[in-house]
Amino acid sequence: MRKLVILFLTLIASFAAKAQNGTKIYGGKHYDQFLGCFDCDPETQNSIWSPFTEYGSSHGPKSIWNENGRYGSVTSNFSPYNPSAKYPPRVVDASGNLLGYLTVNKNNRSRLQGAISDLICFSRDTVLKDGVEKYGKQFGKVN
Repeated sequence: MRKLVILFLTLIASFAAKAQNGTKIYGGKHYDQFLGCFDCDPETQNSIWSPFTEYGSSHGPKSIWNENGRYGSVTSNFSPYNPSAKYPPRVVDASGNLLGYLTVNKNNRSRLQGAISDLICFSRDTVLKDGVEKYGKQFGKVN
């Protein structure tokens, strides 16, 4: 029985660590504005894949999904959707190491490339139409 309890607690701790240590997005001129968790469990409060959080809502001021917001507008210098943005959002790992920039600018040598980042940058309209939670469920299964 004790081994079962230890195994259960270990599993819970690993899930909690995973939810807290996801890849994160930061924006702003000095990259000091947290914009959400890039690949964490979509049920977490910081997930960009939950429409019920400030980071996953299409109306949240800190959301990359907000087409009228500072971090989601096609004209903002802080948005991944402006190909000329001076300060596109950074994606960092759990240790704070830069993985790349979230940007539609394919000429940016430091642009983060991969399935999730390409979906965010190049298929935003589809994601918003389908609902971010649909994609969050898919990524939740992968992670």
